[in-house]
Amino acid sequence: MKLKKVVVLVLSVFVVMAFVLGCTPPTPTPTPTPIQYPNISSIRYDSSCIKAGTQLRIYGRNFGDLKGTNTVTMNGIVAAVSYWSDDEVIAVVPASSLPARELRVAVTVNGVPSDEYWLYGICAAPTPTPTPTPIPLDRVDVARNIAIVKAHNDGVNVPYSVFWIKTDLSTGIGSKHYQYTYYGASKWIIDITYPVIEQPDFTVNVFSEWGLTMWSGMVYYWETVPYM
Repeated sequence: MKLKKVVVLVLSVFVVMAFVLGCTPPTPTPTPTPIQYPNISSIRYDSSCIKAGTQLRIYGRNFGDLKGTNTVTMNGIVAAVSYWSDDEVIAVVPASSLPARELRVAVTVNGVPSDEYWLYGICAAPTPTPTPTPIPLDRVDVARNIAIVKAHNDGVNVPYSVFWIKTDLSTGIGSKHYQYTYYGASKWIIDITYPVIEQPDFTVNVFSEWGLTMWSGMVYYWETVPYM
């Protein structure tokens, strides 16, 4: 009889323990902390347009209090940063991010990038000055011969069918200066200058061996072009 009571008691204990264990509530899963995405709300700059070196003030939220490894990119190029706070960042436009039609700015915090903020006030790139094509040098010789004919027509007997020593006296990139010298019974100098453009007009001065101006005039480009 006693044994039966002991068995019943033991079974009762097991039943109670199983009930208690089975009713123990599960451990709650902790709620993950939401990611604080950086967000740009506005960008300001003091100049009239954006160019390399322009300082941008980037306003927004969730930038973090310290720069650390966080970055600002402009058209994919990492920009230099001079100030960083959770709601404002100051960065300089890198030269390699331009020229472009727009500037796409993003702030990356702890590896998480913001949406790109687009700016369109880009300074117009300066138009490069085209390099003029100099005329063939034999065209200058033609201008010399035409000047000699014009001088003869004005009564100045400049030697014609003789050997002239040609010297380049040009000093600038925008104009040319040639001097022709003849050493014969008397010395003659023909001085020709013209701008470096596709169809220049020639300014001609003829000097005697004493430095006196014997003839001055113009030879126009169209006069040097042979008739077809």
